[in-house]
Amino acid sequence: MLVPTIDLVYGALALGLVGVVMGLWGVIAAFQVKRRYLRAFGEVKAGNVEQLIANLHERLDASVEQFDGFGTRLDVMDKKAARAINRVGLVRFNPFQDTGSDLSFSAALLNDKGDGLVLTSLWGREEVRLYAKPVDKHESRYALSQEEKQALDMAKNARS
Repeated sequence: MLVPTIDLVYGALALGLVGVVMGLWGVIAAFQVKRRYLRAFGEVKAGNVEQLIANLHERLDASVEQFDGFGTRLDVMDKKAARAINRVGLVRFNPFQDTGSDLSFSAALLNDKGDGLVLTSLWGREEVRLYAKPVDKHESRYALSQEEKQALDMAKNARS
């Protein structure tokens, strides 16, 4: 019969201890994998990995469709923004000697292409007159007064 020696007993104990440590390490690793899985995918009601992948694929397709819709809407908004009035020039002046203030004005309202209009209001003691002249590419087909030209230049050079 074989009598165990001290070295053999210590060796068996060391081997058993290594087995227990490896088992604990495996359990801890399994919990870490589960924690990472739940962090990545959340609580999944799918029964298996194939179902999970199918659900993720559906969500990805829906996200792509939504993203494409945003691109279309952004194109429409860019076109509208190009036509929007965003350059303004304003000149106040006194057209008549018998009034005491600069109550008259010329205002140029343009978009980025230089299209828009020039509004001029002439204030007098008895009446107020309002004139509107269209502007196309920073030019009007109507004769412009000095104040209207000044307002148009201000709008043309305004930072958008």
